[in-house]
Parts: sequence; C-alpha cells; structure tokens
Amino acid sequence: MKINEFKDKLASVTPEVPEHFHSRVEMTLENIVSQEVQMKESTKQAIRTAGRFSRRTLVIALAIVLALGAIALAATQWHLFDTLSFLTGTDMPKNADSLMQGNLYQDTVNNVEITVQEAGYDGRTLFLRYSYRMLDVDTVYGITASELYGNDLPEGMTPDTIVDGIKDNAEEALMAHNVGWWADAIWFNGEAMDMPDNSGGVVMGSTVPGEIIHTEYWRLDNEGVFLEGPVQISLPIGESQSPEYRHSIYDQETGKYRLPDKGVVTFTFDAKDISSQVRKFHPDKETKLPEVTAKVSEATFTPLMTYITLDLEVNPDALAAYIAENGEGYVDENGELLWAYGGMDVFSDYLMSLELVDGKGDVVFPGFYGQNGYGNDSAEYLYPYLETIPDELYLAPINDDGKGDLGQAVLVKGAD
Repeated sequence: MKINEFKDKLASVTPEVPEHFHSRVEMTLENIVSQEVQMKESTKQAIRTAGRFSRRTLVIALAIVLALGAIALAATQWHLFDTLSFLTGTDMPKNADSLMQGNLYQDTVNNVEITVQEAGYDGRTLFLRYSYRMLDVDTVYGITASELYGNDLPEGMTPDTIVDGIKDNAEEALMAHNVGWWADAIWFNGEAMDMPDNSGGVVMGSTVPGEIIHTEYWRLDNEGVFLEGPVQISLPIGESQSPEYRHSIYDQETGKYRLPDKGVVTFTFDAKDISSQVRKFHPDKETKLPEVTAKVSEATFTPLMTYITLDLEVNPDALAAYIAENGEGYVDENGELLWAYGGMDVFSDYLMSLELVDGKGDVVFPGFYGQNGYGNDSAEYLYPYLETIPDELYLAPINDDGKGDLGQAVLVKGAD
C-alpha cells in the first residue's frame, strides 16, 4: 500500500480534528519554534485551559436561602461534562457532585483573569476546566449555533447557543498579553509529568467578552500515577516564560522540568479516597477468531467512566495472507518501505466493529462509539459511567438485528 492510499484509509476512520483546535496547535507550535530559533538550541517543546432585618424577616430570608441552596445543590451543573460528552456521555454522571470541585483558583496576570473553574478525578483521569478572561478586551470569542449552522439549527439549540469552537483571533489576543501555556508539563506535588497518551482537550469561547475556556482530560493512569487525598497541582498557564527560563528548569538527567518559581498556577485538589470507589475485573478469557486472539486484560469501572483494555495477538497465518495480498507494508512514492504491516492492519475492521453489550447481546450505550485507539498488541475502549454493572458484559460486533454477536464477542465481565 502506498502512503497516499494509507492516508485515505486513515482519513476514512479518523474523526475530523476541530478547526479551532488545529489552528491553536499550529499557532502555538509556530510561536515556540520561532523562539527556539532565536535561542539557536533545541529542547523539548511546549505543545501543545449588609443591612438589618427583623427576626421574622431574617427567619423567612434564611428559609428562602436554604431552599434555594438545596435546589442549587440538586441542580449543580458541571460544564466540564457538557464539553467532554464524547467521553463521559450526554448525561452528567450521578456521582459528579461528590468527585468534582469548583472555583479552585483565581488571579489576574497582565490584565488577564485566570480561573480554575472545575476539576475532578475518577481514579484514572484528571478532568480540568480553566479560563482566561482578558479584562481589556470587548470581543466575544464564543461561536454561536447560528454562526456555525446558519438557519439549519440542530434540535435543542437556539441561534445564540454557544457551541464548541473559538474565533480565530482569540489565541493571538491572549499571546499579546504574554499569558498562556508555555511548558510541556503539569506538576503534582512538585513532580513533573508530560501529557500522557490518550489525553486531550477542547478550547472554546463563551458569551463573556475576552474569555477563552480550556477543558482537558489527563490520563494519569497511562503514566502509572494515581492520586489520593489532597494533591497540589501546578499548571504552566500564567505569565509566559522565555526560552532561556524554560531551558534553565529542564533537567537533562530526568528529561523533565523542575517546578517553576514563576509562570504557574498552583491549587490544591482533594482526590479523597477515590481508589475505594473503583472496581476492576481481569477476565483474561481468550476469544480465538480467524484473524486474532483477543482477551480483556482489565475492565475498570469508576464513578465517572468505564475503561476496557483489550490484549491482541494476530494469527500468523492471517498476517502472512494479508502480506501476500497487499505487499510488505506501507511504501512511499518511490516504492521504499516505510513500515511493515502488522496485526492492526489485519484485524482493524473487527476492532472498530465492537460495542459494549450485556449478556443478552443488548447494546449498553446505543449510539456511543467507544473505540479509543489500537495497535498491534492492544486496544482501548472508553464508555460513560455505569450506575449498575450488568452481570455479564462483552465487546461484540453488532448483527443486522441490532444485537451483539456473542459468537465473536470478548468477555469484559463474567457473572459473579
């Protein structure tokens, strides 16, 4: 297969990168590269958010306040989950209030108000929502439904509904204030971590003038990091620092940045005893198919999400047949081999067909695509929170009748 054919195949199964995200990454990279050229040396880059009352009046007022407080508590809306519904589902997890914390930090730097609005942790993923508000900017950076869809509005949206996305000049305005993400790290109790695999984020505007909102998810488990109790978290989202300073805090021996003494936002998040709320299963039951042998090595159910790890081993005969039919691997325009075919080329269609079903073959999350990446040896599936875990769960292809094909299914959780 030539590289252009591979690109076409990859594009057919890969969701579009949002334009605002692409533009932001491109702009950030260009800025960092220009700085590094000036430094004439290389380093790891930032890739990259009272009055008086009578006693009777006071009693009535307190009653109203308590009633309103109860209503507010019952109706707490964590906006983070709206933005990350592609991960956590369209319904806010029922345990959200016990795991989420709000208004963790606020300060003003270079006329930019920086606020850590929301944070949560489910034993695997750290969820963050923070904002920049440029106090001297009158421009609204949010994109409305009417601007994106015209008159053809999706159901439930009004013309003024703010949708995912951000206007092009937002990041330039923030950079002009010399504020924003400037180092490729996040620190937990002073220890640095690069953004782990399967992490990501969404950047969007709002109806508030000068505001940019970042919503991020950090897969700490992929770095072997598990939070417990109060944790001090530092983000490099304050005043941008020079390449010289970035070099000065980079530890060549560890390959990580030391905790900066400027340019960071630091707050305390209480992860509590989250591990006691996480359930794990290790079925390790192999399903042997003509192309692949698959088994779930771990299924993790947290108060916010469901994580499934699938171990894979290609059938050598199937791989040999695939190579005989398609050639050795991906080649460039000159016919030079770029990389050889592997198991994922053989069984990718099977992996992408799998959905989470119960013991009767009923789809657990209709319309939700859980495949979160795969390789030659493993694959991951992510689903929303399960309030009640069925006795049996499988990953299975779906038949024409809408039921899971249990004959080709991989056991996720067996009956207790």
